[in-house]
Amino acid sequence: MTKLILLGLVIWLAIYILKRVVNRSNTRPSGTPEPNNLEGENMVQCATCNVHLPRSEAFLVNSNFYCCKAHISNT
Repeated sequence: MTKLILLGLVIWLAIYILKRVVNRSNTRPSGTPEPNNLEGENMVQCATCNVHLPRSEAFLVNSNFYCCKAHISNT
């Protein structure tokens, strides 16, 4: 019975060490920056108030960008 417990402990220890070695090789060094996987979006400026906003949220009227409908009517 003692031999089985010892064998189980040795197997568990070998798996534990193997996982740590594999996990350590998959991580990048601490000095390298994290990669940015997000796609950027172009920013545009409102023709009335000069606020910058994503192009997808802006209103395009006569080749000018606006942040809201109220600013379109001000021009």
